[in-house]
Amino acid sequence: MVKSSKIFIVLLILSIALLTFLGSNSYKQIREQEKTAELVVFTLRVETEINTLFSRYAMMQSQVLKNKLQDKVNHTIILNRQKDSALTTFNNLKFLTQDKPNQQKKLQELRTIQESFYAALDELNAYKTDTTLEEQNDAALLHNVSVLMDEIEAIKTTMLGNAEDYLAEQQKQFSTSRLINPITTLFLGMTALVIFLVSFWQINKQRKKNNRTTAFLESVLKNTENIVSYYTPVTNDNNKIIDFKINFINHNIENVLGTKVKEMKGKLLSTILPIQFKNGVFEHLVDCYETGKTQKFKRNHTFNGTDYRFKTSVVKLNNGVLATASDITEEHIIKKNLTATKDQLEAQNLLLLDNRAFLSNVFKSTSNIVTHFKSIRDASEKITDFEILFINDALNEGIKNNIPSELKYKRASEIYPNIFKNGVFEKMVSCIEESRQIEYETQINKNGKTIWLHDTAIKLNDGVTVTSRDITLEKTRAEKLNALYAEIEIQNSIFKDAEEVADIGSYVWYLDTGAAVISDNFYRILGYEPNAFEVTFDNYRKFVHPDDLKRYDKFGKEMVEKGSSNIHTYRIITKSGTIKHIYVNGQNIIKDGRNTSVGVVQDITDSVKTEEKLKAKNQELKRSNAELESFNRVASHDLQEPMRKIQMFISRLSEGELEKLSDRGKMYFNKIDSSANRMQTLIKYLLAYSRINRTKKDFVKIELDTTLHKVLDDLEEMIAETGVVITVNNLPTIKAIPFQMEQLFNNLVNNAIKYRSTTHSPAITIDCEKLPRTKIKEVFDKKRKNYYRITIKDNGIGFEQENAKKIFGLFERLHQKEQYSGTGIGLAICKKIVVNHRGHITATSKLGIGSTFSIYLPA
Repeated sequence: MVKSSKIFIVLLILSIALLTFLGSNSYKQIREQEKTAELVVFTLRVETEINTLFSRYAMMQSQVLKNKLQDKVNHTIILNRQKDSALTTFNNLKFLTQDKPNQQKKLQELRTIQESFYAALDELNAYKTDTTLEEQNDAALLHNVSVLMDEIEAIKTTMLGNAEDYLAEQQKQFSTSRLINPITTLFLGMTALVIFLVSFWQINKQRKKNNRTTAFLESVLKNTENIVSYYTPVTNDNNKIIDFKINFINHNIENVLGTKVKEMKGKLLSTILPIQFKNGVFEHLVDCYETGKTQKFKRNHTFNGTDYRFKTSVVKLNNGVLATASDITEEHIIKKNLTATKDQLEAQNLLLLDNRAFLSNVFKSTSNIVTHFKSIRDASEKITDFEILFINDALNEGIKNNIPSELKYKRASEIYPNIFKNGVFEKMVSCIEESRQIEYETQINKNGKTIWLHDTAIKLNDGVTVTSRDITLEKTRAEKLNALYAEIEIQNSIFKDAEEVADIGSYVWYLDTGAAVISDNFYRILGYEPNAFEVTFDNYRKFVHPDDLKRYDKFGKEMVEKGSSNIHTYRIITKSGTIKHIYVNGQNIIKDGRNTSVGVVQDITDSVKTEEKLKAKNQELKRSNAELESFNRVASHDLQEPMRKIQMFISRLSEGELEKLSDRGKMYFNKIDSSANRMQTLIKYLLAYSRINRTKKDFVKIELDTTLHKVLDDLEEMIAETGVVITVNNLPTIKAIPFQMEQLFNNLVNNAIKYRSTTHSPAITIDCEKLPRTKIKEVFDKKRKNYYRITIKDNGIGFEQENAKKIFGLFERLHQKEQYSGTGIGLAICKKIVVNHRGHITATSKLGIGSTFSIYLPA
């Protein structure tokens, strides 16, 4: 019995110890489950409320943007409902986090941003875009809403992070307590043995509470929108995790996979969700279990043909991992739509800005004045005035001196009072009321000048845009064009008369058909009245002289084939039988898409006859030239030979017989000697005059300074004897025949010395200047643009100006040979030399004062 009692005692002690152990362990596990359940419930509820609250904000933004895109305003009922729902969620969240200071602080920040967010949404929702300026305000409001939403998203992210951090902190505390709890629990269990009944009652009570918590948790898991699952790892022989076993998963998964929960519990993750091993979710589960770090990620999934997007949070719990997946598909779509909407709005804003910049550049670059007027109406909706809303910078160069910005928002009656007098106001009103474009012209005065404007008025909303174009130049040109047309008519009339006077006609010959149109005077050249018959190439051919038909046919063929011909003359026989010589000159053009020859014809009969006479005279001139050559030979030999003999015998008589003559005989002898010398000089100058000619090879570049100094050296004895002072300035370098230039200067300087003054010191000035031909008053054939004018001025006896041209004639003298020696050929030689150099020579003089000889030579 004792032994039995001891056994029962042992058994009782063992039972009590076992009961104590089991009780303490059960209590510990129950508390852990309770805390875990509460933690999960609290975290899920907080995250749910956070997601719900911020989804409300996103829906409010989406609704306002949708209204904005559809151009709807004042849809405040839906927006207010969403605000009320957000308020309820906000209060729930505030209650749940009342013992979380950091969450409360974020909620307080959210409340402040929420007020600004609501105000921005209300303003954007009520704002209607009508003008370019208001579109700019619209873009600013959209940007403000977007910025506030970004701040709200930042708070959301922070609060979710705080909640998850809190869960992780509790998990850490829970892990720490696991190390201490066994000893403490055992001690408490031993203590609880004393109060066994109380402990039993407490355990029973805690069990009931656990049941309620479990039921609550199951209710929460059943009603939550998230998918909550708990996995435990499956390892291989190397203790490496190769899979996870699904220990728990709530019923929300059924809506996604279409598979019952009971069919998934206890199964491997690779069997139920093989996609998790391809998209990286499996690696996140392993990493969470092995490191204990919370894993957060987002993934896109496709189940049963439906696209989903889940936001998943994985935490390590006991011997497994707890995964909470939130279906953010709708939120993702909303964000995607918001992003697309935002991009669309930004694109529209950029396009609007580009268009505005383009229009601004157009307005700045155009010379037209563009003004937009807004109607001002009275109580009866009648337009009484206009307000200036826009005017471009072209105004400064137009009709006003004001800066355009200073004119904005002023009344037209103040700036443009004349429009109420000249009918422009009524036209602007008609443009708006009748919705039609109106164009009109206005006239204004600026700085004493009349300016014409062409105005175009176009309705825009309840206003009118007026574009004013300066047509003053067009008006002026139109007036000039009308005057030009009148002048052309006069010129055409004059041209017709000129054709008749000059025996000129004109023609238009269509080469493709041979048809032709000729002028009135062309008909008259043919001996007909204007338009007497229809002209073609073939019927005009009958007028051509029979001997010239081949030339005419060749002319027509070359014009058709080549567009030009070297044949320009042929003869025709007129209606009266008169033979006329015709000169034709034409060229090919494209007229009305047809190959056409246009040109002029001229009756050159008189010219031909004149040319024949000229040819006869040329023959006569050739004979004269031949006779002149013969004279030169006679003068150079036959005339000089007797003169040389006469001078020789005079010389012999002078040496041996002169003293034997009487005084009267000596006088006659001296006269014979003087006459012989004068005859010899005359023959020499005649030969010099006849031999002055020019060939291209004779012309070389010479310095006239050098040429003149050579002449002055030759005249040195005469200059010293007479005491004449000669001044030389600025003589150029020209192309000339050297010896002729020497003879020219020699004759002129010699002439100036010969006819020097006897009352005061003789002086000669030689100078030069370069002149354009337009400034040369003397009349001669000026073929060069510029000429050198060389002047030789003296203070000699001079002559009457009426003899200025006479002195250049052959054998012309103004003084008796007894007064001044000379042949009368020297100045004639000068003129011939200057003309031979394509120049001109003149003389100006006053009797008793002096003379100036001006020589014009090509520069």
